[in-house]
Amino acid sequence: MRHMIDKLFRATLDHPKGVLAAALLLCVACALCIPLVKINYQFSDYLPEDSPSTGSLQTLEDAFGANLPNSYIYAQGIDLMQADALAAEFAAIDGVDDLIWLGDVVDIRRPLETYDADIVKAWKSDEGYLYQVALDSTKSVAALDAIKEAAQAGGANAVALSGDEVNTAVAQGSSDFEIQLILVMAVIVILGLLLLTSEAWFEPVLFLSVIGISIVYNLGTNIIFGEISFITQMCAAILQLAVSMDYGIVMLHEYRHFKQEGRSSYDAALAGMHKASGVIASSAATTFFGFLSLCAMAFLIGADMGVVLAKGIVFSFLSVLFLLPVMVLLSEKLLQRTAHRKFLPSFDKFAKWCMRLSIPFTLIAALIVVPAFLGSRNTEYVYGASGFVEPGSQLYEDTELIEETFNASGQCAVLVPEGQWGKEKELVAALDTLPHVSSITSYVTTVSERIPTDMVPPASLESLISGGYSRIIIATDLRGESPEAFELVQRIRDLCQLYYPDEAKLIGSTVTSYDMSLIVNDDSARVLFASIIAIGLVLLLMFRSLSIPLILLLTIESSIWINLAIPYFAGETIQYIGYLIISAIMLGATVDYTIILTRSYLDKRRVQPKRQAITEAISRSAITILTSATILTLCGAFIGLISSNGVIASLGTLIGRGAFIAALNTFLLLPMLFMIFDRVIEKTTLGTHFYKQPYKQPLEEKAGR
Repeated sequence: MRHMIDKLFRATLDHPKGVLAAALLLCVACALCIPLVKINYQFSDYLPEDSPSTGSLQTLEDAFGANLPNSYIYAQGIDLMQADALAAEFAAIDGVDDLIWLGDVVDIRRPLETYDADIVKAWKSDEGYLYQVALDSTKSVAALDAIKEAAQAGGANAVALSGDEVNTAVAQGSSDFEIQLILVMAVIVILGLLLLTSEAWFEPVLFLSVIGISIVYNLGTNIIFGEISFITQMCAAILQLAVSMDYGIVMLHEYRHFKQEGRSSYDAALAGMHKASGVIASSAATTFFGFLSLCAMAFLIGADMGVVLAKGIVFSFLSVLFLLPVMVLLSEKLLQRTAHRKFLPSFDKFAKWCMRLSIPFTLIAALIVVPAFLGSRNTEYVYGASGFVEPGSQLYEDTELIEETFNASGQCAVLVPEGQWGKEKELVAALDTLPHVSSITSYVTTVSERIPTDMVPPASLESLISGGYSRIIIATDLRGESPEAFELVQRIRDLCQLYYPDEAKLIGSTVTSYDMSLIVNDDSARVLFASIIAIGLVLLLMFRSLSIPLILLLTIESSIWINLAIPYFAGETIQYIGYLIISAIMLGATVDYTIILTRSYLDKRRVQPKRQAITEAISRSAITILTSATILTLCGAFIGLISSNGVIASLGTLIGRGAFIAALNTFLLLPMLFMIFDRVIEKTTLGTHFYKQPYKQPLEEKAGR
């Protein structure tokens, strides 16, 4: 096997220009494929097929040809005649499947004062009029642009938009620009860090070129899936850049080491490929399986993101292993001409400070780890598109304005078989008694169960009866996602099951979020178990030890618990998808820090006492760990600061903060665990023999002689 690998490495180095040309051609092909990959912004599309919401949404689309109203438009500065004209213009816009406004509820030819004031206030304020629209998710961005233009042309001096589909459309419209901005900021920071740690000005260009090519490979090959989720699109490139940069650092470090021994460039590159391949492979394997563990989620967005991120790690590994040595050989003269002195000092003092702080830090960690674990399990989560709205954004302000002005809150619909009017009336009466139900619209409340449907004008029926189903629309006074909203969904579902066993269909954004909460709560244990088992097995095979995997997993898991507990103690909510993804990503990505330190420690411990060994291990591995952790921390921070999408911003903040905490645990907690369990590690690690200090005779015994 080793002979075959050696032949492969030699073949690569023997044809550097051919390898580079092939890599660039493949890069161009993948770059052309990137725009062809569709981006899906609908969480509901990733629910399992057996989820109640999945079947109900399909039934609604088949029966009525449109979804429930999923967006609000508040046109301000217009009178009733202008509002009526705008309603017609909005309804004619491509992408608007359905529209409801005051004119559909009352006869606007009569004075509005003759109607119930509460009905009018639900649609009209002193400043303007409210419209509810059902937007086609595939056309929502263009439709909203057209709505804004039509409103301004129709006399509106301001337009406020809110709703799940508006949230999704805004996220869709801003994501491309934000991805580019985040990548530019990340590249600038990474370039600066690499310049500090490099020995030639051209080295960072090599690193970024190789990782950049691997990112293009990953994004372009997503065409095999047809489409990917917007979360995957936003995070894939930046995470691949952040977590795989240290592969190149390790490879170039080994090349320099063998070059300093006096070997030729070819021999140094070959030896570096052999030496670095094992280290990089073990590091990549933990990250690969950490990402892949997301596939254990029943919520299919986990598999979507897990496969793409794991694929990116494979491309980064192969690119660094084969392409970077080739580019080093081809640019050797340029590297020599741009060589500079080392900017960073020795990390010996840093290592000594880490050892001094490790005891108090470990005591603090021991005190907070249990509360952190409990806090991480009790954080309040957001499940649906309401998490897209970032506080302080224009969308957030519009949403608050509409909700406060019109008390525009939740809405869901029940589909029941058409024609069973007596049973439908009983169900409506039962639903009307539920707390937080503000109004119900159905055939039996709008027309009457006594009037045959063939006596009613078709235009009055199309929103209530179609495709063999009667639609019951329920308005509530609950906003967004809350325990009360989820409890109401379950009570509605129970009543539907009582009156229409296995026949009624319940639809709505809160309903979808509730179903997501049931699914992803089960996913939590699956993802945690899958990631720990997969990474634990990799560590077991890597170190041939029973104790080391447990120590490393405890170090990183405790950092994850602390990270996820912070929102709980701060009284904040986070997207549950972010929680699951963080649990897997942070374990897979930051365990590399502990691997680097552990390898160095085991090497030193064979020839040195434990305290000296761990001190020198910290000094030796600090630059690699600090570079990698700083990159991931800052990249996460950029995502959190730049993204206007609440889900993505939350994910970035968690990643950045998690990388920082993991680095702290690696430098301050792990050394003390090694000190405490030194003897256990030796006895449970295959083929390991630690240095034993020579026995010193007591002074009394020497004096007696």
